[in-house]
Amino acid sequence: MFRDGRHEDRRLDVDGIAELSRDRAVCLWICLPAGRTEEVGALLPALEVHQLAVEDVVTEHQRPKLEHYADHLFLNAYAVRVDERAGRTPGLALTEVSAVIRRNVLIVLAEDEGFDAGDVLDRADEAEDLAGTGVWRLVHALIDSLVDGQLTAAERLDEAADGLGDDLFAEDDGSVRTGLQRDGFELHKTLVRLRRVLVPMREVTATLLRHVHEDAAGRGGEESADAPTADEQRRQALIELAAYLQDVNDHVLRAIDWTESARDMATSVLQTHLTIQGNTLNVVMKKVTSWAAIIAVPTLITGFYGMNVPFPGYGAGWGTVASLLLIVGCSGALWWQFRRRGWL
Repeated sequence: MFRDGRHEDRRLDVDGIAELSRDRAVCLWICLPAGRTEEVGALLPALEVHQLAVEDVVTEHQRPKLEHYADHLFLNAYAVRVDERAGRTPGLALTEVSAVIRRNVLIVLAEDEGFDAGDVLDRADEAEDLAGTGVWRLVHALIDSLVDGQLTAAERLDEAADGLGDDLFAEDDGSVRTGLQRDGFELHKTLVRLRRVLVPMREVTATLLRHVHEDAAGRGGEESADAPTADEQRRQALIELAAYLQDVNDHVLRAIDWTESARDMATSVLQTHLTIQGNTLNVVMKKVTSWAAIIAVPTLITGFYGMNVPFPGYGAGWGTVASLLLIVGCSGALWWQFRRRGWL
């Protein structure tokens, strides 16, 4: 619980949360396990969360999105971690994170294994200049934590793609080239998974920015005789929040750029690897063809002299010498021509 911008730890039941949600001076952070649990089934209806949002909460594998309802928003995103144990190329561990954003309540539903709620609260505590924004302070901390994880994963995969390109022209020791195609394909699949998470996040952050701007504009148009400066202070805090969200949006765009460049690099590595294999096969075929042509000469000559019919030099010693000289001369001439053309 945050009261007037200060963090307070409290244990609340469903009735207490519903009562505190009507207190404008209080901002609540609620983190629950994902799925159809008793807490989720009791809390969301008590806070009058839309039925469609409830269905999205209990349904897995939703795409990243931000949906607007009458008095709350529903956010779905993914926490991304790099799994270095996946093999030579890193893998991804995705954790689905759902959130219901009300006027002063943020309900987050995610599995503890892949989502660090403590990091989000630490970020919220550090952003003291956003204390006047209410629940938007927590929303920013949540989005910032998720996007930072996605940016780190995109940077790591971009480095892996560069390393794959270096391995492409490494010395062929029989092991690098063997696993290069498999590693490139695995990296490409991982980048496609990350891209499916990142591209919708661009729309999510842009929509959040629009909501913050609308909230700030609405605050600027309000007039209160009791506290004329309170709304202006909140408006200035929301303008400051918009700058923070713009920075988060920039991180999303940078992560998308890194993912796209890494995917292009992985594709280029796979195509170049196949091209190198084709060129190597052509070189081998030229060498094999050249030696086959050279070997065909003595085969032709010895086969001709092996016929049981009279011919010049038949039964004479000079005929044997002539055939040997002819074999050496023709084979040598062919070898010299192929060597001069770079086939041997």
